[in-house]
Amino acid sequence: MSGSTVAVQSGIATQPWFRRGLGLVLCIVIAGLAEIAGGYAPLVGAPLFAIAIGVLIANAWPALSQQKSLGISDTSKLCLKVGIVLLGASLNLGDIARTGLGSLPLLAVTMTAGLACALLLGKSLGIDWRMRCLIGIGTTICGGSAIAALAPVIRAKAEEIAYSITVVFFFNMVAVFTFPALGHLLGLSDNGFGVWAGTAVNDTSAVVAAGFAFSQAAGTTATIVKLTRTTLIIPLVLGFGLALAFLDKEENAGDRSGAQSLGKRVYAAVPVFIILFVVAAAANTAGLIGSHAMQVQMLGRVVMVVALAAVGLQGHWRAFVGAGSRPLVLGLVTWFVVAASSLAVQGWSHAL
Repeated sequence: MSGSTVAVQSGIATQPWFRRGLGLVLCIVIAGLAEIAGGYAPLVGAPLFAIAIGVLIANAWPALSQQKSLGISDTSKLCLKVGIVLLGASLNLGDIARTGLGSLPLLAVTMTAGLACALLLGKSLGIDWRMRCLIGIGTTICGGSAIAALAPVIRAKAEEIAYSITVVFFFNMVAVFTFPALGHLLGLSDNGFGVWAGTAVNDTSAVVAAGFAFSQAAGTTATIVKLTRTTLIIPLVLGFGLALAFLDKEENAGDRSGAQSLGKRVYAAVPVFIILFVVAAAANTAGLIGSHAMQVQMLGRVVMVVALAAVGLQGHWRAFVGAGSRPLVLGLVTWFVVAASSLAVQGWSHAL
């Protein structure tokens, strides 16, 4: 090989676009492995496998994950946002409005109870406010998707995203196994169990699995309630964006201008990708996506797995060890509060 050829190849290898491309390819490969593993263990799922594989690589070859030129951080942020927009393109707001609006009062109660628990109990446990927000919204809305939507708004670190998703997905798996048996033990009707699963189980696939394990009717109801719950990502993320200055007091301590702080909060509360999420959902509702909605949903899922692979590549054992077991305890208690409040409201409404 001539010296000029070596020089050209060496020059290409040092180009930013080439190195970022390598980082993206690495994330895609990890996502592919995660999809294969998820096929053998669907209850665990590709998202959790993607994080786990990424973390293993990051800790086995720390020099690789610390290469900022690979653009792993940028890949995770971009793919998380694109995944959320594609999720919106799979939602039909008309179907949700016709069949899911009746569950909104119940969802309001469970979400308020869950978020209050996550923020207040998490503070008493000494958990960082970003982790509290991520675990709270992940438990009350829809697991990884809600965490992915909120993370860029509150500028969460990769380790916080990875740990929060792991905590939420752990109880998600527990719910798939325990909810159907508990539903029969409690004597819930098909509709009652469907509403309970739709409000208290996080990931859509887990909601479907738990619902249809109980009965066909329960599975249908659970899916509708879950889709209604997913649309609430929008107001909650906007709310967290507006409350950012109050949540992160240290970061905003130097800002003495009330008007400036309000302007910053409003700007942060309306990120472009959330607007695109609404536009995509509206386009699907209007029939512009049509028969391609399922393919768009699958693409969004794949993009999200690539994003979580990038998140895992930024995770290091010391961050997980430093977090300790407190976030796990917070996730457990928050999940219990959401599930219990859902049952309590249903019981109260039937007693009237």
